[in-house]
Amino acid sequence: METTEAIRRIHEIIKMLRSDVRTAILSHEVMEAANEVVPNGMAGIRSEFFDTYGAVQNALALKLAMDLARIFDVTVSGRFPIAEQDKASIPVLAALLDRSDVREHFICEAAHWFRGVASPGVSREASFEAMWVAVGKVNKERRNKDALACERALDDFAALAVRLRAEGSDEADALGRVRRFRNQRLAHSLFDKEPEKCPRYSDLSMLLKAAMNATELALFAVEGQNADYSEIASEQRRNAKGFSLSLVRGLKLSSARQRHRFRRYRIQPGQ
Repeated sequence: METTEAIRRIHEIIKMLRSDVRTAILSHEVMEAANEVVPNGMAGIRSEFFDTYGAVQNALALKLAMDLARIFDVTVSGRFPIAEQDKASIPVLAALLDRSDVREHFICEAAHWFRGVASPGVSREASFEAMWVAVGKVNKERRNKDALACERALDDFAALAVRLRAEGSDEADALGRVRRFRNQRLAHSLFDKEPEKCPRYSDLSMLLKAAMNATELALFAVEGQNADYSEIASEQRRNAKGFSLSLVRGLKLSSARQRHRFRRYRIQPGQ
């Protein structure tokens, strides 16, 4: 595969990965907020709508498992080299970023992240020339720092990718359970191949954290963009917590009305 094609694929993968990770974060934070608010808020109160609440939580957990299986999707086969697979996933991205020509390209690109500010009526070329004259030494140091920062991000991304596939690592074990569950139960119903070990909820949280970290590193190395998915998760948690509090108020109101109807129409002893 030519370098230009590898770079094109990387940009396409990152564009889709950015969206997929945000969607996965939303599902996770909605579940976490509900688990934090609803059981405590409804303690000692019965509601006819608990089955629906449970179904929604279960659906979100299954969706998150499917999202993560897609984010880390890869076909392990000699017939299909990982770097050539048409999957917008972290393993495919890791295989592409591991190429020496690709690494060199993005490290060189990082040296140009610091751009001059064009002045009105002054051409871009003239503005750059003025910048070089005014801040030559400072600019050179900044360019070197940006290149080194990009290289470190690529190294950290590669180290995370290794942990995800290292036999016996927590991440690899969790990913194995999620993949088997997706292949044998979510995507297909294989009656003779039920997954031996279903994913744990902690598996989903661990893999989501890894996906957030990997995407942040990739965005920085490739685009020079500082993304903070922890802040995005916090914002979504606040929103989801507000929704869950409203849900508790609604469930309490419906339960109170249900008890009132029961008392109103209950047949009294002796009637």
